Amino acid sequence: MEMQFSQLRAVLLGAAALALTGAPALADSTGPTVYTGGTILTMRGDKPELVEAVAVRGGTILAVGSREAVEREAGRKARHVDLAGKAMLPGFIDAHGHVSMVGRYQKMADLSGPPLGKVSTIAALQDALRAFMADHPEGPIAGRGYDDAALESGEHPTRRDLDAVSSDRPIAIMHVSGHLAVANSAMLALAGVRPDTPDPEGGVIRREDDGKTPNGVLEEGAIMSVMGALLPRDLASNVEAIIAGLDEYVTYGITTAQEGGTMAGQWPVFQAAAKRGLPIDLVMLTTGAGAGDLPPDLQARMGGGYEDGLRVAGLKFVLDGSPQGRTAWLSRPYHVVPEGKPKDYRGYPGIGSEGFETALEVVARHRWQVFAHVNGDAALDQLISGIRESGLAGNRTVAIHNQVLRPEQLAVMRELDIQPSFFANHTYFWGDWHRDVVLGPERGEFISPQASAWRAGLTPTAHNDAPIVPPDIMRLVWSSVNRRTLSGDILGAAERISPYRALQQVTINAAWQIHEESAKGSIAPGKQADFAILAANPLTVDPAEIHSIAVVATINDGKLVFGGLD
Repeated sequence: MEMQFSQLRAVLLGAAALALTGAPALADSTGPTVYTGGTILTMRGDKPELVEAVAVRGGTILAVGSREAVEREAGRKARHVDLAGKAMLPGFIDAHGHVSMVGRYQKMADLSGPPLGKVSTIAALQDALRAFMADHPEGPIAGRGYDDAALESGEHPTRRDLDAVSSDRPIAIMHVSGHLAVANSAMLALAGVRPDTPDPEGGVIRREDDGKTPNGVLEEGAIMSVMGALLPRDLASNVEAIIAGLDEYVTYGITTAQEGGTMAGQWPVFQAAAKRGLPIDLVMLTTGAGAGDLPPDLQARMGGGYEDGLRVAGLKFVLDGSPQGRTAWLSRPYHVVPEGKPKDYRGYPGIGSEGFETALEVVARHRWQVFAHVNGDAALDQLISGIRESGLAGNRTVAIHNQVLRPEQLAVMRELDIQPSFFANHTYFWGDWHRDVVLGPERGEFISPQASAWRAGLTPTAHNDAPIVPPDIMRLVWSSVNRRTLSGDILGAAERISPYRALQQVTINAAWQIHEESAKGSIAPGKQADFAILAANPLTVDPAEIHSIAVVATINDGKLVFGGLD
């Protein structure tokens, strides 16, 4: 699948370079452009609405409706673009992702397991690292995407496995979840991780049988020691990573991307990227643990509008870890406890209650929006308690991921206006792993309960958490509709939603969660001219084939940023 994905993306990127018939009109800002001849799905309202035509002037939608009425509004001098039977939808909105890491991952060794890659054994992982080292003869080596769920052993590699690749060059590889890493001895030494190094708050340094010597596997907060040694520090490289990430996002029809949690110290990097020029809008979240110490200029931008395509939406708190990495904080033990953990092991919090409550006091004074990473139901309990006690109910708090939650928590979320954003592709990529190892059959069936969230009166969204998986919106919609696992099982049939509901989650609902529904998320007069042009209508194709619908073009603010129309 990795080869197929790369080939498809290359074809689509090649199409972007063609001077196709509609491209000049799309980029023109002096007069209206009228789109007709396709399926135009507005995403206005709770039922599908199709219209014949859309007129755009500059970056704003001028008129929507019948062809006759829209052409009359646009005037005789309007340019016309024939959609040629293709489907036009509002531009997709990334409800949660990490744009800069998408860019950085492009320069790391790809250790992905099936279906995105071929690394299914430790030996294959070692070979991939050796091949990467041959092409990069100097400096530390970074790998990404290894997955213990995809390895035949079902276990993480260790420092000894990486020492066998190189004993002198520092090596660190990121788990597919982004919540664990493995380092070789040279990298552990470079990062200052020794037998006497204590576990950091919200993290674990796994040890060998002596209980002291690090075995190379680092969980949660402990990965920061090696990440600091791997990531570039110069401004130019960090800006380049943001632009590279956005350039990949546009190939999936995304017109509003998210940097879903970055340190306040990175604020100048994002400002520099915005000044350079962003192809699509970028929503930034800054980490909330230091809410009281944000730079004044960053505070001034919190919750405000866009400047040069960049907006700071709110504060992000990481309250637990990863379910597939078995570090998420659960109320009941894991189905299969990781090796070396006690039988009642149920993960652990990412931040202490006292620190979280103190930060929320600052947030409440400013009425900033809260975004919280909560994979486990115990972490969601912590969020619920914090929002209730801080007086932040009714402030559109966004609970990110929500892999494991209890049915009764949904009603409380509705009461407090805590809105879920589901990592819905988990059912495809790790559904079998959750059912058999992480949660067991009963809890596995209720993972990412989107249908229940809709019934509870919530306004859910879905996301890919890129680069954990590619920012492929059509795969995400397909997963929400089908809930099919890699083995072909249907995990939680009762939690499947309709294609229209799934599209709402990546358009109008995603705009609403970040307070941008007045400008984005549907095709309506006065809104920003952001569109995703698809090869077929997702509402009429076989639901099992939604993931195969190609993105033909992406239009942001009235301008063509990917693909074309012939």
